[in-house]
Amino acid sequence: MWSRSGAGSVGAAVATAGLAVGATLAAREPLLGAGERLSTVAAVTAPRLDQALGVPAWGMAAVLLAGLLALALRAGRVAPPVGPWPPAVTGLALGSVGVLGWLGGALAGWNWGLSITGPSRSLVESVVLGVPGAAGWGTAMVLGVPVGTWLSARARGPVVWRRPPWTDLGGRAAGGVLMGVGGTVAAGCNIGNALTGLSVLAVNSAIASLAIVLGVAIAAAGMRAAAGVLTFVKEEA
Repeated sequence: MWSRSGAGSVGAAVATAGLAVGATLAAREPLLGAGERLSTVAAVTAPRLDQALGVPAWGMAAVLLAGLLALALRAGRVAPPVGPWPPAVTGLALGSVGVLGWLGGALAGWNWGLSITGPSRSLVESVVLGVPGAAGWGTAMVLGVPVGTWLSARARGPVVWRRPPWTDLGGRAAGGVLMGVGGTVAAGCNIGNALTGLSVLAVNSAIASLAIVLGVAIAAAGMRAAAGVLTFVKEEA
């Protein structure tokens, strides 16, 4: 959403603002207490997948990489590539950015990789609430995302702001708030958990990533069903 905001998407900008607000609310009472209670429910006490399963870390990483490669190859055969970059090149680019995120964060005292939800919350805490020391490397990183996107889009031509129907903006904002709350309770969003957390085999990130995939699948099925109902009603009318 931060990226699409820089490319001129008003809907993405509204959702991004909702994400930051939701993350800030979830870090405070009464939502903070509910999130802390959920975090105490743990079936596995080991912090990493390899420790939980009692296998070498590099062996676990190799198995996961092989599985992901198999899925990527299968997806490449089912659907043709979209865009100028092949999926493999895009994946390598994202992975390289992730590595640079770890290195850059370490140099600045940020002992984590790429993250969106936490830095978005820190931005609100710093700018709106005036919390001392809230802003840091992560905040600078998320602010750099739309700037980089704008520069990339501008290199291809004029950047035009695109707005969805006014009636859709409320849904975008609500969705952003829910994402912020969920990302805070889950200790990370799809970036902090799936892209960064899985790279260190974090159990929490594996659970959160699976839940994200399941949630997207359920939401997509619901949207398809709703679209089918609307189409049927229009045809009957």
